Amino acid sequence: MSSPNGVTCAAGNHPSYQRAFLLDRDGVINYERSDYVKSWAEFAFLPGVLSALQQLATVGAPILIISNQSAIGRGLVSQAAVDALHHQMRQMVIAAGGRIDGFFLCPHHPEANCDCRKPKPGLLLQAATAFGLALPECTFIGDAVTDWQAAQAAACQSILVESGRQGPHLRTLFAGQRMPPIVPNLADAVTRLLSVRQETYV
Repeated sequence: MSSPNGVTCAAGNHPSYQRAFLLDRDGVINYERSDYVKSWAEFAFLPGVLSALQQLATVGAPILIISNQSAIGRGLVSQAAVDALHHQMRQMVIAAGGRIDGFFLCPHHPEANCDCRKPKPGLLLQAATAFGLALPECTFIGDAVTDWQAAQAAACQSILVESGRQGPHLRTLFAGQRMPPIVPNLADAVTRLLSVRQETYV
């Protein structure tokens, strides 16, 4: 089901969880485009992502997408088209043995000054409400400084991957500051997360 604010969750009642895996989309799940991913024809999974999502699916915690999608607010694509893309994306993930339990999107133009566009924490707070999450016990995997800032604002743990457009510059952007773990891609982030006993995510 989808709301006007771009929140889509799997059908059915959700139990209350303590922990979840929160993932940005563009640059983490799929190749990022400077002209935005506007259709399934423009969508391409990054290498190793389907296998990484299959690994995450073995853990008893929700897997949620947290993504700015300003192409909607810019009038470049409709909410319905993005929902259709996500339906196809989810079906591909399921076919590969993984799962995605919900999509939380900011559809607004950057100048809208909304509460949900990262680096603000609104999307993470929406996910916490919908799934009964304790955000300090969750990990947000992103590819940009704004993802880390949103996680910090929500008191959420974070890992950044270098597979997005900021990847070559991430460490430089954090120069002189405390920075989160930075790994090459989602597969490496999942390996890092699952090195912890899986029972801690149940």
